[in-house]
Amino acid sequence: VKGGYFPVPPVDSLQDLRSAMCLALEEMGVKVEVHHHEVATAGQCEIGTAFNTLVTRADQNQILKYVVHNVAHSYGRTATFMPKPLVGDNGNGMHVHQSLAKGGKNLFSGDGYGGLSETALYYIGGIVKHARALNAFTNGSTNSYKRLVPGFEAPTLLAYSARNRSASIRIPYDANPKGRRVEVRFPDAAANVYFTFASMLMAGLDGIQNKTHPGDAMDKDLYDLPPEEEKNIPTVCFSLDQALDALDKDRDFLKAGGVFTDDVLNAYIELKMEEVTRLRMTTHPVEFDMYYSQ
Repeated sequence: VKGGYFPVPPVDSLQDLRSAMCLALEEMGVKVEVHHHEVATAGQCEIGTAFNTLVTRADQNQILKYVVHNVAHSYGRTATFMPKPLVGDNGNGMHVHQSLAKGGKNLFSGDGYGGLSETALYYIGGIVKHARALNAFTNGSTNSYKRLVPGFEAPTLLAYSARNRSASIRIPYDANPKGRRVEVRFPDAAANVYFTFASMLMAGLDGIQNKTHPGDAMDKDLYDLPPEEEKNIPTVCFSLDQALDALDKDRDFLKAGGVFTDDVLNAYIELKMEEVTRLRMTTHPVEFDMYYSQ
């Protein structure tokens, strides 16, 4: 049902199913922090799991998806991580919380905006600078861009803000300095999570190395900006082919230290363009609605 955010049973009819998923995740070493119903139709749910180091966290994402699919099947249901499975309803994101530590110290903790350090702000600057190239990884499906549209609480504007869910980069409140972090909200779970995490880290490190300041924070509702103000804020890409083109043109930051290579990037772009071409060449049901009787 379309039951809103955090409803209780019986409106939330999937609590038992989610609980079974969470128990399985715990048994497989993935720490669960929260699970609840979300705002969209058809049983949209959220399971929040604990942070970890980059590769381990990526592995745990794969475990989570495996568990969700299989537990849903055992209940006679099916689960999808599609970014936008339903027209006219909120999509499915994968908000990625990020921080850097050295010697047990959180490098993002400071006395700047949102309790962040200058290092953290430069990291945000790198994410914003390279966001459209990152979209090729963080939003690596044609369906991803059905979600990244104005409305439906989608993070389309490349701005940052503290405790502001309308910003594509949010700074969650945390009184504990060890918990200071940034949350990048435009990725989705259709992505290759290893490429997604690695590319965001490389963008952030590039921002730190080049002291890329993200500009002023946007402490306002970005979903309701006047057009003359909105046009001055950069946006995410609005199609997969646009993102792949951005990646092709802005790739040097990914190749630092040999993390990505031209061969890998070229192969990825070619593979994903096949998906773009397949959809582009397929007659769409909406086209029948628009053109059949003309």
